[in-house]
Amino acid sequence: MLFNTIEFAIFLPIVFLIYWFVVFNHLKLQNILLLLASYFFYGWWDWRFLFLLFSISICNYFIGIMIDKNEIITKKKVWLISGLIINIGILVVFKYYNFFIDSFIDLVSLIGYKLPRSTTKIIIPLGISFYVFLSVSYIIDIYKKNLKADKNIIEVLLTLSFFPIIIAGPVQRPTLLLPQIANKREFNYNQTVAGLRQILWGLFAKIVIADKLAIHVDNIFANISNYRGSTLLIGTIFYTIQIYADFSGYSNIAIGTSKLFGFNLIRNFAYPYFSRDITEFWKKWHISLTNWFRDYLFLPISFAISWRIKNEKTFFIKTEMFIYILASFITWFLIGLWHGANYTFVVWGMIHGLFLIIYQWQKKPRKKLFKKMGINNDYVLVIIFETIITLIVVMIAWIFFRSDSIHQAFIYITRMFSPSLFKLPQVFPIRIILVTGLFLLSEWLQRQKEHALEIENIKYRYIRWAIYYSLVILILLYFGDSQQNFIYAKF
Repeated sequence: MLFNTIEFAIFLPIVFLIYWFVVFNHLKLQNILLLLASYFFYGWWDWRFLFLLFSISICNYFIGIMIDKNEIITKKKVWLISGLIINIGILVVFKYYNFFIDSFIDLVSLIGYKLPRSTTKIIIPLGISFYVFLSVSYIIDIYKKNLKADKNIIEVLLTLSFFPIIIAGPVQRPTLLLPQIANKREFNYNQTVAGLRQILWGLFAKIVIADKLAIHVDNIFANISNYRGSTLLIGTIFYTIQIYADFSGYSNIAIGTSKLFGFNLIRNFAYPYFSRDITEFWKKWHISLTNWFRDYLFLPISFAISWRIKNEKTFFIKTEMFIYILASFITWFLIGLWHGANYTFVVWGMIHGLFLIIYQWQKKPRKKLFKKMGINNDYVLVIIFETIITLIVVMIAWIFFRSDSIHQAFIYITRMFSPSLFKLPQVFPIRIILVTGLFLLSEWLQRQKEHALEIENIKYRYIRWAIYYSLVILILLYFGDSQQNFIYAKF
């Protein structure tokens, strides 16, 4: 079940009413209700994969207990490694089997051997990357003693399958979610209203902005040779906005839905396209995933390397910088691969990794240069220039992310930067331009808030309600017309 469906519009109020008006005084019954609702929500897509979700959750429940109860460090490590092998092994089999088989066949063909293509294609379970990461976080945090293994099986199963985040995150840490599940929740009117506002803004971003832009983006990427460079540039801009509206929309609906049931999830987006550098961008884009890879991959790799290198320089590079480069490339290769079994995602990840390294490398020389020139780091023109450069890098990387192959991405970029870039582009409906402009303006004006519909500080109530009704009308007008799945649901 997806958030932008009639089924969810029926499902959510039913669960909400039972939760707060039937079992509101019984924490255990509330958790059982949410667990059943989560399995129903996930099973609506394909009930067969419920067995996979349930099996992974049960397995990690027992592994967590075994890690927690063993005092001998070697036994704890054995259980942790076993859990990691099981979790990551399942992810690799379901998500990357087809990719690795096809890559092996292509590799063998380079030395003159032709192997038959495999006819076995494994269906990728919806949201598998997200609930596997939840499970990995759970057992690692227990191993590190950041979390005690919970022996209440309902609470653990719910933590690993909570329906607002099961499909596409945010990648919630069990250390933050489990205590909220284990403790009594009280109905909070203000929190509920805040949740409804966030859901409304998320639906507007998805249905009115992302889904409408998707029509033009899909057409442009499917017919690259038919368009001028100027139109391809607009297609890149449209996709840049589409993927943000789509994924931030999902996150806002997920966080808002959680608020309806008394839960507070971590923020996942903080207006990333207004960032002045690539580091700031990744502090604001998909925050939960960035933090997950930083804490569970980048930092452990950095520490592991630093223990083994004692020289001041490695390969003529300062060891501190060398460690950062190596850890960054490994991390961003895996971040790219996490997004999908396609080399385009790997290239996308490596582009971001490369520019993060360049940014880190130029920090000191840039500071010295600015000092010599007498330029302040907060000089307006500097901020504007750096913001534009960052946005261009992000947009070029999105072309690889959106393309079906690296070859297609290069064709797109080559044609986009051809002389036809300076010719008039194809005319797009003024309606989509106006609505998208309104969306971006709202995001800019509200960039200090958690989301753009935090407008409770508007003095006149009728203005607030006029905005709410306007968004509802737009959602209803656009709903069902070329409805699209959420982009990140397939990851």
